[in-house]
Amino acid sequence: MAFEPLRTDEKLDESPPKSRDMDAQMLFGCSGFIVASVGGYVLSVWPWFAFDQADKLTTVVTCSLLGLLPSGIVGVVCTRKFGLAGACGFVAGALTTAVFLYLRLQQTFLAAMAKQLPQPDYPSAMMGVLPFAWVLLVLMAAFLLLPKGDSPFE
Repeated sequence: MAFEPLRTDEKLDESPPKSRDMDAQMLFGCSGFIVASVGGYVLSVWPWFAFDQADKLTTVVTCSLLGLLPSGIVGVVCTRKFGLAGACGFVAGALTTAVFLYLRLQQTFLAAMAKQLPQPDYPSAMMGVLPFAWVLLVLMAAFLLLPKGDSPFE
């Protein structure tokens, strides 16, 4: 039919711009949130299971580089690709990672206090500083990297 796109008798010089329907937008956003949150969390925590000696600063740095760096890259890509849903997933994954990091580092200090492991060679403030710094970095990155027009503050 000649009038199929608009179902009217009005003749247009060019076709109307394509827009995604609501179901496609919801699926796109939900997929982006899941990829950013679950993917970011899994990438962040796997080194902590691979390396046992969490009482050494070198292990903490290695686990952070092997886990947080790839997680951050995935989060940035998801934020750019999926917009606000990707940014929210990035932050959600960072929050769960922060809880994991806090509990893992606290476990190290508790074990050291129970004389099961050697005393960590980094300050106990690292238990709160590393997770907080990770969440703050992710929040800033998510806010700064949102595609134009997706910011909830505009």
